[in-house]
Amino acid sequence: MKLIKQIFHFKGIKIGKKDKTLQKIIVIVLLLPFLLLFGFLTYLLLPQLLSNYILLIVYTILFIAVSALATFFFYRLLHIKFWFFKKLENRRLLLRHLTENRIFYPIKRKDKKDKIKYPAVYLKQNKYTIIVTLELRGGQFQDKFLNIGGALEVTYSADLMGRIDEKGFVSYVYSADTILGRISAKDVRVVDKGLMLMEDVFWDYVHDPHLLVAGGIGGGKTVFLRSILNGLLRVGVVEILDPKQSDFESYSQLDVLKDRVEIDLVQMMNKIKQFKENMEIRYATMRQFKKDRNEKELGNFQSYDLKPAFLIIDEFPSFRASMLEQRELVPEAEIVMGALKQVILKGRQAGFFAIIATQNVKADDLPSTFKDNIMTRISVGRLSQFSYEVIFGEENKNKYFKYIEQINGERVYGRGYYGVFGNPAREFFSPLMPKPEEWEYYDEFETLERLELEFDKQVTVAKTYTGQELSKELAIDYRVFKKYKSEFETAGQEFDKTYSTSDLIMFERAVDYRKSGKTYQEAISEAIL
Repeated sequence: MKLIKQIFHFKGIKIGKKDKTLQKIIVIVLLLPFLLLFGFLTYLLLPQLLSNYILLIVYTILFIAVSALATFFFYRLLHIKFWFFKKLENRRLLLRHLTENRIFYPIKRKDKKDKIKYPAVYLKQNKYTIIVTLELRGGQFQDKFLNIGGALEVTYSADLMGRIDEKGFVSYVYSADTILGRISAKDVRVVDKGLMLMEDVFWDYVHDPHLLVAGGIGGGKTVFLRSILNGLLRVGVVEILDPKQSDFESYSQLDVLKDRVEIDLVQMMNKIKQFKENMEIRYATMRQFKKDRNEKELGNFQSYDLKPAFLIIDEFPSFRASMLEQRELVPEAEIVMGALKQVILKGRQAGFFAIIATQNVKADDLPSTFKDNIMTRISVGRLSQFSYEVIFGEENKNKYFKYIEQINGERVYGRGYYGVFGNPAREFFSPLMPKPEEWEYYDEFETLERLELEFDKQVTVAKTYTGQELSKELAIDYRVFKKYKSEFETAGQEFDKTYSTSDLIMFERAVDYRKSGKTYQEAISEAIL
């Protein structure tokens, strides 16, 4: 079956002169009813028209103008409303790009105009993507094809989502008509692929943990965060830190979020430390489950039917600056930032995730550990080009991030970009807020059941260990333990004066990998992952 797919792999329909001809045919077909009507009316009015040349001239000019405007209107309508005609337009644009950039083979003919032959270029399109495939195989335009991705991104006003290299061909995948995949805020749910944000965009918090949300003033960041809440509150526990004391404070009266929305600085700091402590208790609980089931390796939180926990920190730079502005809080601020760092580094397996929201991002707003380990990034509204570079990383430094205020003549809110760390960013539209008279966040949240973590059902508590105690728990010599610790620190891990349950689990994984024959460096890398 695999061989059959390789032989008959459909790359799309080849681009050629027929695409230009097809557009002409469409125009003629649209114009034809008006020409027939013109001929019929002219036949009926011929005596009057011949007797009055001024009337004939006015009649002809008027009919030509009406026919041209009507043809243009229906031509645009077809290309806006119907996918088939959008596809034809995208083929025409690709043909134009090839022609204008002289990507073709001129074939000289005696006493005739040169004939044009186009290289093997294919286009395949579905509802949300355009795939352009170009043949390499040592051809004249091979080098151009290897670097054409960015130019076609501008041609289609689309976003390059990825490049696929296969033997003899290169394919570029673009998002197309992204706005068609926009969903309503009331439909945001967690499904098998993750938290659905658009019809084809999901935050897979299990595999791409933690979320960075950036939005300019009036760009729709708060509405987007509330939409996220609508999905997450149904599957787990959500804690919210609201330094502005405005966007989420009213939700503290709801049963589903009672005691889970903090606006006071000290209470927000305590909440982060508590969240990290709960993560450690979760690891201890999972470790106990592992022993009870006699499992060789520790699974993730889903393996033990445990609920995820989410910590939303709005206006993170403001929150961080507030801690550092008060001299007496500076020592405690370091502890808080350390606790948050541990959640970001170790929270995925235990089901503890951070959602950090900010406006325009400066280089020093986010510690490098955060930027390297927050896997999913989303922007909404207008940001500075520098903010885009900080958010979406080195892979998108040459990408042209567009701010679009209107689409088809209508003001659009919540437009931005979505990306997973290390991959190209793509256009994104945040869930659309329904009309207030039809649906409200507050009213919806009021109907939701309050979910709890498992701590009330378990007697397991989080332990801390000294280095000596941890080495005994691991059943290894203390000097060997120090070797593991040194390798972890070289790999970027940080430890407190005492060691937590999550540290113990990470060391256990490294020891097991080392026993399987891996080097120290390989064992450490696998254990961190």
